[in-house]
Amino acid sequence: MNLHTIGLNHKSAPVEIREKLAFNTSAIPIALSSLTQSFPSSEAVILSTCNRVEVYSTSPDNSLNKESLLDFFSAFHDLPKERFSDHMYHYQNMNAVRHLFFVTSSLDSMVVGESQILSQVKEAYMTATSQETTGNILNQLFQRALNVAKDIHTRTNISKGKVSISSVAVEFAVKIFKEFSDKTVFIIGAGEMCELVLRHLVERGAKTAIVANRNYDKAKALAEEYDGKAINYDSIEDYLPQADIIISSTAAPHYVIHTQHIKNAIKVRRGNPIFLVDIAVPRDINPEIAKIDNVYLYNIDDLQTIVNNNIDDREKELNKCQDIINNEVEKFMAWFEELKIGPAITQLRNHFHEIGEKELERLRPKLGDIAHEEWDHIVHSMQRTLNKILHKPAKVGKEKAKNGGGYQYVETIKHLFGIHHRDDSKK
Repeated sequence: MNLHTIGLNHKSAPVEIREKLAFNTSAIPIALSSLTQSFPSSEAVILSTCNRVEVYSTSPDNSLNKESLLDFFSAFHDLPKERFSDHMYHYQNMNAVRHLFFVTSSLDSMVVGESQILSQVKEAYMTATSQETTGNILNQLFQRALNVAKDIHTRTNISKGKVSISSVAVEFAVKIFKEFSDKTVFIIGAGEMCELVLRHLVERGAKTAIVANRNYDKAKALAEEYDGKAINYDSIEDYLPQADIIISSTAAPHYVIHTQHIKNAIKVRRGNPIFLVDIAVPRDINPEIAKIDNVYLYNIDDLQTIVNNNIDDREKELNKCQDIINNEVEKFMAWFEELKIGPAITQLRNHFHEIGEKELERLRPKLGDIAHEEWDHIVHSMQRTLNKILHKPAKVGKEKAKNGGGYQYVETIKHLFGIHHRDDSKK
């Protein structure tokens, strides 16, 4: 039994690769079902954000491994493994647990200390539970990960003075426009990220906002909150010439804004610049648009530049966070190792009791006409003796589990007594 984490993020792969492996909201249940059906008794959670795509999984046997998980990505996205495998990382057991704790606590985020990843992990976990692809192991793992993240944000200052993706986007806009009061902001998408960007721009002085979303009611609600105007999603192209600043973050699987759209908009604007930030993965805006004169396009990876300048202030808090995580990883692994040796100890116990039962079956005919009560005493004495013999190995095994060596210890005992692994899947 092993825990696996496989995926890629903003540090291991550019957005051009990440977007090809991203799972949109509607695809995740299908992907979870496909994975768990391919590997019976497995558990799985898929985390897919603008900065990372990861699969967390566990299986009672070794059929689920790095190669089989790479095959899953390849088959589901219809993409050859050689196109992405070099960008993927793979962690097992303790390292997989530590990675999830780091991710959920935002220590592995583009913006260290940001809080959005916590809600994203929670949503990924809830989706998996609703699809019934989690069990005892991943339920325990993700519940602990969420608690660790809350603990870190409470006990440390890792979130203090943090720079969010939304505020970084605005910092880029400042380089193009010094003044926002006369600028029109066009928001495409009505999720949390878009709302945060709009809020930052309004705080900087922006007074005119246009909001488009596939769900018109959501667009209307966001626009009204900032005295803006909601438009139908199908009318996006018509309103592009009015926009000085365009922020896009939808879940569309294809480009929302194409090159010709912006060429037409620039022509109508008589060359006045347009600033665009594409926060979506897969990308909403065709990257070729960046080649148009007076057009300034940035994607999610471009935001990393400013983010890096704000990391130093939080470095001192990282040691505190790592100490908390290391302690929690040890606790989880003690539980996990004990869980792993449970079946082995049961197998060990059953093996000895089977020997005892066979000996009792051999002994019974030799005793002749013996009273029922006397035979019960013999059986009970045999069982009690076996339990006493097994008590110490089981106790030591559980103690070893706390240090990560329980499973190997019990496997050694099984080897000494010739106890063979039973493959129930072949029955």
